[in-house]
Amino acid sequence: MKETCQSVLCLLLILFLGCNNATENKILTIDKKADTTIKFDKLIHNFGQLNQGETVGCYFDFTNTGEAPLIINNVKPGCGCTTVNYPQKPILPGKKGEIEVRFDTSGFSGNQYKVIRVDANIKQKSKELALTANVIN
Repeated sequence: MKETCQSVLCLLLILFLGCNNATENKILTIDKKADTTIKFDKLIHNFGQLNQGETVGCYFDFTNTGEAPLIINNVKPGCGCTTVNYPQKPILPGKKGEIEVRFDTSGFSGNQYKVIRVDANIKQKSKELALTANVIN
């Protein structure tokens, strides 16, 4: 009798754990083909006047305003003077994220306009962000 109870308990435990794993796998499954929408708090950041040789940074905050997880495939700066850091994991609907941008003014002078292209699973496939600055010697 005792062995039968133990066998039943083991079987129930295996079934419970199996169901738990199946649920977790469903939650983590993401349709990479589904389009969503993204809303940035700003599309342009103006650094104002900078001294040549300065490296400055800013953040572009955004929200996934769609129904599917947001997947940022790539963020491409327009030139080597600009570096980026962006989320590598999907952003769930309603959640926020940020893209960090750093601009090195070395070798530049005058008015600058730098474009950063964000490739993601959004209807227009990409979105452009921009940096502006007036670099003085």
